[in-house]
Amino acid sequence: MENDNAWVIGRGLLGRAVERERGLPGVVRPVRWGDIDEALADLREHAATFASSDGPMEIYWCAGRGVTSTPKVDLDLEVELFRRALDSFVEVFTGRDVRFFLASSVGGAFALSPNPPFTERSPVAPGSNYGFAKLEMEQLLTASASRAGWRAFVGRITNLYGPGQDMAKGQGLISVITDSYVSGRPVSLYVSLDTLRDYIYEDDCGRVVVAGMRRLAEEPSGVTVTKIIGAMTAVSIGALLGEATRLRRQRSRITLGQDRSGGQASDLRVRSEVWPELDRLVSTTLPEGLDKLFRARLLARGGGTA
Repeated sequence: MENDNAWVIGRGLLGRAVERERGLPGVVRPVRWGDIDEALADLREHAATFASSDGPMEIYWCAGRGVTSTPKVDLDLEVELFRRALDSFVEVFTGRDVRFFLASSVGGAFALSPNPPFTERSPVAPGSNYGFAKLEMEQLLTASASRAGWRAFVGRITNLYGPGQDMAKGQGLISVITDSYVSGRPVSLYVSLDTLRDYIYEDDCGRVVVAGMRRLAEEPSGVTVTKIIGAMTAVSIGALLGEATRLRRQRSRITLGQDRSGGQASDLRVRSEVWPELDRLVSTTLPEGLDKLFRARLLARGGGTA
């Protein structure tokens, strides 16, 4: 089993950052995500093995392939799997000290909310099926934590980026911009250059998540804490492109398409009021993050170093 009784579910961009921060060995527990029944069977098997460990248990749910454009039918399946997995975990981990983290989304929660910057007190107003799905998962975890006496931590994350980005998911503007310099493909933009987003580097996010799980131990059992996780610094898409140009000394090729930003706010500035001391763990500047990502893209494509 992973050391210190920690189980990371979903080994993508965030999951692997959490593993690195926790010093976990990256044990692969295969989950057949393509079929809900097979995925649930795998999760139940891994949970039964994980339950044999002693002491407090940390579960990090970093799984999910949904994005804003994902069809509702696929998002419904993700939510249903999460619901059934939670029910199984409640049975398996009865009487145990469980701390459960769920990766959620700022963009999903506040897409149609007025008056940024958004805090944990801001009313949620999802603008897409993706947003509704994320909020439903938050509610499911809150109910399960209350019923089972767990301590739960919901992280509403801003725009996460880093070398571990899954390009097949069709998201991650920073990764697309960086990749354009290596591949020569143009960047297709479907939103205004004035669109404001908060970008957080993968390892910074992992640090905040893990520190939040430690902080969660001080909370009463049955409680769910929701925190916005981000850099707390908004950057326009125009400024992001300008910074990439400055670093690479070359403009990225841009193609502008018809605006299809339905379900996405133009201004997603945030300010966390929950556990604000953890925000100091975010230290990677945008130029540093862009440079790390560009070097990783070069190495991945066999281009040597930048």
